[in-house]
Order: sequence, then structure tokens, then C-alpha cells
Amino acid sequence: MKYYIVDTTLSNVPKVYNSLQEVVNHLEGTVQRQFKLTRTQYMRNLIDLGHGYDDDGGVTFTQSMSESFNIGIIKQGNAIRTNIHEATHHNIYRQQFGD
Repeated sequence: MKYYIVDTTLSNVPKVYNSLQEVVNHLEGTVQRQFKLTRTQYMRNLIDLGHGYDDDGGVTFTQSMSESFNIGIIKQGNAIRTNIHEATHHNIYRQQFGD
């Protein structure tokens, strides 16, 4: 599975990654460029607003950042904006149990 992000803090060209963790790592730099905050500071603001805690996989962090940036998966050569954590979970399920 391939993932993409259009990080407008760098350019409008999508960056493609091979793992979910690579996208989360990229977003840690993006949040610093866009909001001038570290991931920890950004998540503290979300937690204070009642949006949940930050987890190891970065689900809350990624979902929040997807409100400001185009994030999704590459499927059959097309960029599809979606929740990348749910898409990954669905893909793992399909690999284990089939369609």
C-alpha cells in the first residue's frame, strides 16, 4: 500500500510513502512549518479542546492534520483522499480474510 500527502508548506506536488509511519513522521515536520508547534504541543492543544489523546500510531494526529492537508492512499495509480489509518486496517483485514 502506498500513501501520499500534499504538503503545501513545501510544494503542491504529492509526496509518496510506502508506510503509514513515514507519513506520520513527515507530518511531524509539517506541523512545525504550518503551525510553529511541535507534535506534542499541537496534540496538547487538541487534548485541551477535547479531541482525544495522541497515540503511538498517530491516529488522532493524522486525522487532525488531514483537515488542513490532502492525505490519502494511491490505488491503481490514482490518489484517493481518505483516512489512511482506516484504509490500512481494511487492507490488512482483506489480506488476512479476503474480499
